[in-house]
Amino acid sequence: MIKITINEKNIIEWFTQLKKYRKTETDKEITNKEEIKKENLKEYTNVAAYFLSQNQLSYDELCWMLAEKQLIIQKGDKNVTENNIRQKAEEIFCSSCSYDELCWLIAELNILVDKKYLEIG
Repeated sequence: MIKITINEKNIIEWFTQLKKYRKTETDKEITNKEEIKKENLKEYTNVAAYFLSQNQLSYDELCWMLAEKQLIIQKGDKNVTENNIRQKAEEIFCSSCSYDELCWLIAELNILVDKKYLEIG
């Protein structure tokens, strides 16, 4: 059974509402499909980052989440150790990213993996 978090539930509800109320355009009206995909990706990332920020995670937790996601994408799920994540999280912590930037980066990675633009390991 798949466990859906409150954050994911909010995103799914938002996507459903967006599809329902957004007007669709015909292929003739779309001049640059790649540009539209990038725009949608940015919108989705902004919304996902917003909902992630509503979870009120600590800065340390966000650094850990981002480090874990980056390493899993780079090395694969089985090749990542807790020590690797700790080192990467420390690098992220020292990089002085803002809380919002961390939320946005995590959301972006989640969406890129979900949309299959990035492959794990």
